[in-house]
Amino acid sequence: MQKLIHKRIFWSLLILSVLVAGLIIRLAWVQLLLKNQAVSGTRYTMAQMAEIQSERETVLDSGRGRLYDKNGEPLAGETVWTAALFPQEESLPLHTVTGEPAGDNHLHRLAEILGVSYSQLQARRTGLKEPLLWPSGKGDTPLALSLSQAREVEALGIEGVKALPFARRYEGTASGRQWLGYLSEASGEALLQSPTGLRIPRTGTDGLEKTLEPLLQGVGHTEAVAQVDARGNRVPGSPIVVKAPGNPYYPLSLYTTIDKKLQESIEQLAAEAGVKEGAVVVLDSQNGDIAAMVSLPFYNPEQISPQGGEWNNRALQAAVPGSIFKIVTAAAALEAGLTSPEEPFYCKGEYGKYGLTCLNGKGHGALTMAQGFAVSCNTVFATLAERLSGAQLNAAALALGLGRDIGWQAENTLGLPLLRPLSGEQAGTIFTTLLPDDGGARVQTAIGQRDVRITPLQAANLVVTLLHGGAVRAPRILQRVAFANGQTLKELPGHLAPAPQGRISGATARVLLSMMRKVVTEGTGRTLQGLEWPVAGKSGTAQTLVKGVARNNQWFIGYGPVDHPRYAVSVAVENVAPSSPQAAAKLFGQVFELLSGSTGA
Repeated sequence: MQKLIHKRIFWSLLILSVLVAGLIIRLAWVQLLLKNQAVSGTRYTMAQMAEIQSERETVLDSGRGRLYDKNGEPLAGETVWTAALFPQEESLPLHTVTGEPAGDNHLHRLAEILGVSYSQLQARRTGLKEPLLWPSGKGDTPLALSLSQAREVEALGIEGVKALPFARRYEGTASGRQWLGYLSEASGEALLQSPTGLRIPRTGTDGLEKTLEPLLQGVGHTEAVAQVDARGNRVPGSPIVVKAPGNPYYPLSLYTTIDKKLQESIEQLAAEAGVKEGAVVVLDSQNGDIAAMVSLPFYNPEQISPQGGEWNNRALQAAVPGSIFKIVTAAAALEAGLTSPEEPFYCKGEYGKYGLTCLNGKGHGALTMAQGFAVSCNTVFATLAERLSGAQLNAAALALGLGRDIGWQAENTLGLPLLRPLSGEQAGTIFTTLLPDDGGARVQTAIGQRDVRITPLQAANLVVTLLHGGAVRAPRILQRVAFANGQTLKELPGHLAPAPQGRISGATARVLLSMMRKVVTEGTGRTLQGLEWPVAGKSGTAQTLVKGVARNNQWFIGYGPVDHPRYAVSVAVENVAPSSPQAAAKLFGQVFELLSGSTGA
């Protein structure tokens, strides 16, 4: 019996020893060999998972590159101060960092800074298990604090409350900056290529965010981290630590040609004018750079509706131009030697063919070609169209930068086979039928109807082309890329966008510019005579259909000041009722009043 007991003890101890040895070996295996292996179903290693489970963090900066205007004002990725609330220590009441109980005065003052009631603050703070960046109420954007408010939050010394810098991608409001684009969560291969492997990255889905994605990708997140226990409470005495990649070169800073202040002011003008659909484009007449590009309706990059279509950039979408296309018809006829500014015409109000009339069927009487341009006489331009061939009209349009892509681009630049910042630019059309030499087709085309489609960007650039004697420039929106430390990585100089068909002559360009001045002094743009800067331009009203309903596109394009041009502007007010007042010319004038006031005479 005694032997049996000893035998059982022996085997029990042996089995226990084997189990203990196995556990030791398993722990050593995990600690030494498995800690760097990925956990099934995740991209994390076992060591990372252990750390993650003991930490609570909030992302302060995704590490994505910044976009700035030409003056260094932030467009996307602005750093603001915000209030961050962290889980409390279980063993302590709500207290200050010095260990003193947090008085009601401190918390009441914090609530005032955050713009909420004391009870709302306490409700959000009590029992907090995850870090909270105090929300602004506009989507997911944290509340931005002024520098003085941030300093006061820190001075209050409330335990678990910090004022931290936050990289706010967007302002959380609607604007006409569709060229900026928006972000969406990455998926598939993009998800597997997350720089940190700890966060789901967001990728550019439209606009500059998309076209510049390879340059905007960051090298890792900046996070504020707190150590917690198994219950989700802060470990007593543990600090709140900010972890950052610490790379002095990234994220990159990308500088555009946009003037943010001007952009905002034109957005306000367009909104006050009640424009529902359309665009305003302002180009620097010296180099063709895009100073402002406003698209309507406005969009919010943090609230994208795929069905709504507000994110579409109307400035890059082709629309029926109407009589502004008469610039092209005049250029073609002048280049071919088929007319001169002084050639006499007679308008009875009806052309007599193709059902064409002048406005309301009223005749202009005897007038020259230049006068016909000023008052936008359809009879004059129908006559010129019948003298021209379809090939001549098409060639003149292409030579002036219409019917083709004109946005700035560069091959083999910054590691990209093709760098093309403008997203979704449409080429537009001149003829889409096989009958360009049909008389009716040419006449309708010559007055900017039928198949003709141009973008507001092309329309503004057409004016720049005339100001440069017929040389087409490529409108530029990106001018420089710099490292995070300010060192320039690449300058992106402007360039021309010539057409294989050649260019119009400088003499023809000068004639067209002088005729555009007559539009303001004698023609359809007379309401613009009282501006601070003298301007020149061309009006246009195009007939179109929207779901079978008659609508008009209103245009006005031009430049100013006339003697020393600084800006070329196009305004398109799209899809308005035919009886609507002329809003495009009025908004054009308001834009130039703004320009003259901001730059001086």
